[in-house]
Amino acid sequence: MVTGLFVAGVGRFAVAGDWDWAILAALLAAVSVTVPLATRDLERTFPAELLGLVALPVAVRLLGGLPQVTPFLAVGGLALLVAVALDSFTSLEMTPRFATVFVVVVTMAFAGVWAVGIYAADALFGTAFLDGQTELMWDLVTATTAGVAAGIVFELYFERSERIARLRVAEPDRSATDRAGASRPEGGQHHRIAVRAMQAVLAAIAALALVRGNTTLFVNSAGPLAITFLPALLRREYGYAMDTGLAVWITLAATLHAVGAFELYQSVGWYDSLTHTVSATLVAGMGYAIARGVERHSTAVGFNPKFRATFLVLFVLAVGVAWEVLEFASGGLALTVGGEAVLAQYGTSDIVNDLVFNTLGAVIVAVWSTAHFEGVAARLAGRVGWLAGGD
Repeated sequence: MVTGLFVAGVGRFAVAGDWDWAILAALLAAVSVTVPLATRDLERTFPAELLGLVALPVAVRLLGGLPQVTPFLAVGGLALLVAVALDSFTSLEMTPRFATVFVVVVTMAFAGVWAVGIYAADALFGTAFLDGQTELMWDLVTATTAGVAAGIVFELYFERSERIARLRVAEPDRSATDRAGASRPEGGQHHRIAVRAMQAVLAAIAALALVRGNTTLFVNSAGPLAITFLPALLRREYGYAMDTGLAVWITLAATLHAVGAFELYQSVGWYDSLTHTVSATLVAGMGYAIARGVERHSTAVGFNPKFRATFLVLFVLAVGVAWEVLEFASGGLALTVGGEAVLAQYGTSDIVNDLVFNTLGAVIVAVWSTAHFEGVAARLAGRVGWLAGGD
């Protein structure tokens, strides 16, 4: 019956000219029938109550309600069904907790892709999907809220139901080598010299900000300076000697941001794109390390390289959306209490540009640089148990 609702929704949305919803309903219908098709058993399906929960935003939209929220809730439902299908019928394995995190990440990432897509359509084809920066930002805020809400609801469902586990057709055989991964060897003295030089630049900018009484510049230089000491903190507290090349990478990203806050973002058009690309490579690496750490921690979790690469790109998009929401909130707070926003936005094109170059940084890591983060993943393995939600 629920699958029939999806199919009927395709026709209803198409007749009304809501082609985006027609496509979304078609995708939901297609995913809904994967279980009986994969098992060749018409009596074996996703749990009816789970399909009903996913169908709820579609039904609300068919009745004309909540046009701003329902698309992102529907995307969250689609992500959940895909996660369950992948877990049940491929070599991938997810715990309910990680599937819930996956739903939140995909929902936020979709919002980022949607923002870029409609901005490009308006620029290239003269459409009018966007009505300014504020509307775009409230869409991203709504998507973030909807994604978190969907994640909480699905987590509560998983805690009270064991029916998802019954869909699995077989347990995949994953070799121990897939979990293996060694940290890259430390680099030479020249890496440490480069780190110290960039830390000196950051300290000089922070000192200048203090002299000028520029709170925004101080926050945007002292904060990154503190981040550059993270590798040393990890070595002292946990005995983990980070790859020195990665330490240089972290320090470079921090320095580029602080120098940009020193009026380069406004005066040099391409500088913001460069900074976001470099920073996104680190976010992507952390997304990879988190996924690998969960995988190492729990025998109930197993990913293949393609999924890891896909997840880190989605993770970067989701973090990019969260960062834009944080900048938006910073601006709103500044307007409310007075003063200058600590984190600034420079219009719709700036938001979209940030999301695009964040994605570029993620793709760079996915294709060439994941090995740099294997050592971090090994260290995270014992500290991400809450994400696995299992053993």
